[in-house]
Amino acid sequence: MFKCERWTLANLLPVFFVLWVIGSIWGLYVTLHLMHLLEIWRPEQPGIELVHDEKSYQRGVVQAVISQLLAFMMMVCFTLAVFTDPGSVPETPEWMPDLVVRPGADPEGDDINPPEQHEVKLTGAPRYCKWCNCYKPDRCHHCRVCRSCVLRMDHHCPWIANCVGFRNHKHFLLLVFYSLLACVFISTTMSETLHRALTEETTFVRRFLVVFGMTLSVMMGVLLTLFFGLHVWLMHKATTTIEFCEKAYKRNGKDSGTVSIFQCGFIHNIQSVLGTNPLLWLLPCFPPEGDGLHFKVNRTQDSLKAPLQPGSGSDRGTEGEQENEIRKTSTTDISATPEVTGQHASNS
Repeated sequence: MFKCERWTLANLLPVFFVLWVIGSIWGLYVTLHLMHLLEIWRPEQPGIELVHDEKSYQRGVVQAVISQLLAFMMMVCFTLAVFTDPGSVPETPEWMPDLVVRPGADPEGDDINPPEQHEVKLTGAPRYCKWCNCYKPDRCHHCRVCRSCVLRMDHHCPWIANCVGFRNHKHFLLLVFYSLLACVFISTTMSETLHRALTEETTFVRRFLVVFGMTLSVMMGVLLTLFFGLHVWLMHKATTTIEFCEKAYKRNGKDSGTVSIFQCGFIHNIQSVLGTNPLLWLLPCFPPEGDGLHFKVNRTQDSLKAPLQPGSGSDRGTEGEQENEIRKTSTTDISATPEVTGQHASNS
């Protein structure tokens, strides 16, 4: 179960801000643009008789359907991204030897071994979380905000008050995608209303609101374009944001690049985030298969493996583990030496 303590006022404020931005853009677009095209409400202009424009009305119907569909998909993805458990380490003996003992086993015995992992410390010992008291699977990191180890953690996103992990990564990516489409569509279609507000006689308040709505949608569109492009590139490289930001892998004093041992082909990299069925990639359902504990590894990248440089632990900034941490279990010395992660993770 996801042991999360993220529902605090400070963590919810960014979520409220996002909802305010969404509500502002949507409300201004509907009242100032769609209602004008659909002839539901138009500002009175002295001396000008309002007549029915069939082409304008049909254009309003089409734009209303498309914009509301994008808004609906965006809100569905937003809700799922906020409330979906990103995944945590299961409370089973192999992952939590100090908390759970196998039936019939001696609590102080030596028959509980940690699962095999590709990301380990320099000593070959498995990674261990001192806060959750559990072994960390490959690509798993501890989040200080959620206070839980998150499976295939990409990053903690304050805008959804949740971690982006194995089970909600697809929802998060689709949230950015549909938000981008909505901003682009609104900015493009609302330009007609902006031109009318600047050239025709209208009230100051209406003109200000039209300019404000256009500015807000354009700004969000630019930011979302950059953000979506980054995450598509990371998905293509089979790399999470945390793995990309580590940038600590060196070989013979040189940067060995960003090739991940989990990169197993273009299609597989996409399927690991959006699911196996391409027809369902754009729907916020049918997440990727797997348990988030084990991942397919590209064995051809084994030659790139090398230890992390001293002082560059894989969970720096996420977990804040100190290198002098020492933890012993009945079978393994969990030392705090730097971890071998990402493309240079050991197979031992």
